[in-house]
Amino acid sequence: MLTFLCGIAGFVSRAQQNPLSTQFMTNPFILNPAVAGTQNYFQVMSNHRFQWVGFTDAPITNSLSVFGPVVKYPMGWGATIAYDVTGPVSMGSVHGSYAYILNLNDNMNLSMGLNLGIMQYKIDFTKIDMEFTDPLMNSKENYYLPDANLGFYFYSTSYYAGIVVTHLMNSRIRIGTDPTGSSKLKSHFYLTGGYKYYFNRDWSVEPNLVLKKVWPAPFQLDVNARVWYQNMIWGGISYRTQEAISILLGYIWDRKIYIGYSYDLVLNPLGAHNLGSHELMLGYRFNDIKD
Repeated sequence: MLTFLCGIAGFVSRAQQNPLSTQFMTNPFILNPAVAGTQNYFQVMSNHRFQWVGFTDAPITNSLSVFGPVVKYPMGWGATIAYDVTGPVSMGSVHGSYAYILNLNDNMNLSMGLNLGIMQYKIDFTKIDMEFTDPLMNSKENYYLPDANLGFYFYSTSYYAGIVVTHLMNSRIRIGTDPTGSSKLKSHFYLTGGYKYYFNRDWSVEPNLVLKKVWPAPFQLDVNARVWYQNMIWGGISYRTQEAISILLGYIWDRKIYIGYSYDLVLNPLGAHNLGSHELMLGYRFNDIKD
């Protein structure tokens, strides 16, 4: 039992602890709280990711976000509920966000956002098959952890860039009798950027990227490109280093309803043991409430 607990502690300490997302560009608020209020309308977005389909106890992530502007002030607010489960380990969270926006000139703005919330981290030992019987394996462990994330978002009508730092509090997770004391939520650092170029009134292309880092894991880079037709239909491709190559598809109906889908073909050794990853995004845009 001690070896097993130390193994989990080591995984939590070294690996990237935040769930993956291929469609971050369709809902950037879920990563960066500073995105709240950067549009003149409210949005509701849900993301559903089924990772490594066919792999036993593969990760499943669901989230629901709502965000938009404050009518009379250069501010925004929003909230996100998320739930991620991987076999016997699950993590749920509720976060509220606030953003303040500075107008730099007629075309450029800087938004600064803070995200505060609570996370529930749960381990169900009854779902773990062990060679020897252990009384602790008939129990569940539940932890509630405070959490905070900070984001900056620089944007204009055609390009954007952002910096995000998650898990500022580095809340500690004490798993069983973990003797190392090293199981905690480590800060993750994200650098994002993108640009939308219009060829004509109908066609445009949007390249973007996300650079991720959490110590001691290596850097990970997502490079993406979407081609748009009449700002209504998009298709694209994405590459994630050490992980996958993805196909992206999406449609916006009546400038109100958003539908996005991505399929990841896993390139690392795990790819031989699963059928890839699927991600679905559904969203709704409300009417403008600011000029």
